[in-house]
Amino acid sequence: MQQDLNLSIRVGKVVLRNPIILSPGPCSRTPTSMKRFADAGCAAVISKTLTPLPLKGNPNPKRVNLPNDLVLNAEGGPNIGMEAFGEEMKKVKGQIKDSHFIISIVGKTIEEFVALAVQSEKLGAEVLDLDITCPNMSDKGSVDSWQKDLGLLYELITAVKRAISIPLWIKFINAYGTLLQIAETLEKAGADAVVPLVSIGAMAIDLETSKPILGFKHGTGILTGPPLKCAGLKAVADVVRTVSCPVIATGGCFSGLDVIEYLMVGARAVEMHTVFMKEGIAHVEKMISEMTQFMKAKGVSRIEEFIGLTLKHLPEKPFSVWYQTPQKTE
Repeated sequence: MQQDLNLSIRVGKVVLRNPIILSPGPCSRTPTSMKRFADAGCAAVISKTLTPLPLKGNPNPKRVNLPNDLVLNAEGGPNIGMEAFGEEMKKVKGQIKDSHFIISIVGKTIEEFVALAVQSEKLGAEVLDLDITCPNMSDKGSVDSWQKDLGLLYELITAVKRAISIPLWIKFINAYGTLLQIAETLEKAGADAVVPLVSIGAMAIDLETSKPILGFKHGTGILTGPPLKCAGLKAVADVVRTVSCPVIATGGCFSGLDVIEYLMVGARAVEMHTVFMKEGIAHVEKMISEMTQFMKAKGVSRIEEFIGLTLKHLPEKPFSVWYQTPQKTE
């Protein structure tokens, strides 16, 4: 008898056909490119993070491939802008089926965030993805300053939440050792789901010229790729044990088994992008096959049964020493 397998999974009010989400990046630059990944099997597709006006981002090279499938990037937020994205939407309106269409935004002010949020919902976004992590948005100060002031962060999230009726998912990083404090602030402000990013700043050098390889003036970027999965697992496990809202994972996911590991530490779904740039769009189907094969091997009919299994082997609260801020001594 053939076992009926159910890969659907719930993230708050959003029901996904499987746990695979295309995260913001070059593969989701336009609605047309997003549709390709929806057709390939992604349960949700998130746009390249949009700003009011087009951005060129940092000088080239913006990305560099490293050993072990690592990628170092410092894109600086290049995107076509909200208006052009809206025009492109007309080409695929009503054509993205069985997948949730999500728009990602970033702004420099609360007013800018709110305006982008309202525009996104009008364009048909089913979920709003709020990015408060990008460090390259302004010459006068980085957007990650939203995370430096938890009071201002709370004000931002509540303002956006009031302006829209669709679910709000928020990406954040472990800035200044406050991962859990940020997660708690986002939940209190009304986040429908939180997405802890594993952010490791790094640099690559050209031995012949002694210059940094990346075009960004500081020569630095953010690492992505399989080796980051272990850090991602820890981040998810810690955040899940701190807040009660759904947690979505991201970082180093390259296989269907990686997805299941993230579910085991409590994630409700997994965002990914680097894997598709490396392996191509057909890899979506391969990952789904890997998940179903594992489910059959374990005699599991619903993929949601994996969620939180690892947490049974961990203390109720995270290991707090990772999040202690330095104290001044007299």
